[in-house]
Amino acid sequence: MDPGTLLVAEQVVSTTVEGAALASIGLAQSTQPLSATFTRITSEAFLPRSSHTLTVVEGRAYIFGGKNEKGVLAGNEVHIVTLPLETRIDGEPDYKCVPALGENEAVQAVPQPRSGHSACVIGERIYVLGGQGSGADALDEKGRIWVFDTNSLHWSSLDPKEEYYPSPRIYAGCAASEHPLPPGSDGKLKALGAQIQQTINKTVPSIVKKPSPPAEPHGTLFVSGGLFSTSSEPFSDSWAFSIASQTWTKLSSTPASRLPSLPSLALAQNRLYIISSSSEVESEIHHLSLPRSLLLRSDSKNETDESELPSSWQTVPFPTNPIAPGPRPRQGAGLLPITTGNGRVYLLYFLGEKLSTLADTTSQEDEAPIFWSDAFSYQLPASVVSPAGVKDSTRSTLGVDTGGGTWAEVKVIANEEGRGKSEEEGKSHPGPRGWFGSDRIGGAEVVLWGGIDGRGQTEGDGWIISIK
Repeated sequence: MDPGTLLVAEQVVSTTVEGAALASIGLAQSTQPLSATFTRITSEAFLPRSSHTLTVVEGRAYIFGGKNEKGVLAGNEVHIVTLPLETRIDGEPDYKCVPALGENEAVQAVPQPRSGHSACVIGERIYVLGGQGSGADALDEKGRIWVFDTNSLHWSSLDPKEEYYPSPRIYAGCAASEHPLPPGSDGKLKALGAQIQQTINKTVPSIVKKPSPPAEPHGTLFVSGGLFSTSSEPFSDSWAFSIASQTWTKLSSTPASRLPSLPSLALAQNRLYIISSSSEVESEIHHLSLPRSLLLRSDSKNETDESELPSSWQTVPFPTNPIAPGPRPRQGAGLLPITTGNGRVYLLYFLGEKLSTLADTTSQEDEAPIFWSDAFSYQLPASVVSPAGVKDSTRSTLGVDTGGGTWAEVKVIANEEGRGKSEEEGKSHPGPRGWFGSDRIGGAEVVLWGGIDGRGQTEGDGWIISIK
């Protein structure tokens, strides 16, 4: 064999061996724990808020409702904070405050001030429901959904077409799906269009960009749990609201739990997730699979066949002790789905107020609340057709743990640079707090604003959590 052939053969063998080695290293690498950096948002907006909502639409955080630093209801205006992202447009204001305006300039067409409400985003619209006014009980709005259009900056409302809707509630868990899509929509074409628009936003000057026409109202809202008042027992029901047909559908009730972690509802991979706690050393994660028929049903269909309703909730207990670490019981925490790419999806459960699970809490009524400063990730099963799913399948074949269905504490990495000039030098973590507003920015970034800290004071700053 000539030297050239020998050289080629040696390179092929070497490449194959190196590739196999790299593949084995990749399979051996654990998918947990994740790491996170906390970056304080520098903005002229200082909004002390608690029990409010924060929703993100196209790189802007929309803050609504809640209570201020004096414990008084905030107004019904919407505060818009432009997030410090790489895709932001130069010259765009960091912050502006929009007064509550109805589509027809009617006073009754705007939501009244409230706290403890829920909010979700579908497309370019923010959907708000529930909450309490100046009284202790939840506002009785007979199933109404308030809608804030981020293009027109006006409010409208959706009233159910039937007298069948959830009871009034505060601190309910809320999640949203863009399905069913508007008639004639195609998911793949929509994703391609979003990629093209993102490229245009990065390369074309803002002066020549034209806003795309808003899509027709569509999607589904999910609501679960909550309270009628701060002194009442928690609800165990779950509901779905079709935006197009304006009808509520009752889903399976959540498993009975004496002390649920409010509010905590997330939607990922066509499953609803809820976290609850039954003791100091054990908690539960519950999930409800949503059938395609529920999310893809015809918008003109006002009734849902019983066979289309999802099955009952499934419960997976997990320990919360030093031997098998997991998130300790809490309420007023953040629960959001995130992805690190390649089909790998997690639930991020972060911060929050310590939730006592002791039967006798009379001795603790006068004690100051305790807040957590940690964050945990729960690895969800990967789709079998995703790269993560293929990797997990190979791991299972080789007898390697995939990490699915496990909790791990997120490692915090100090962020020295920050995004802009920090008002508090050296502060690289929001500290213990709960009852803040939070939402996902993108795949593995989350933003939170405000909340109550470990001293019992209301915070007015914002933070971005970047997960790796």
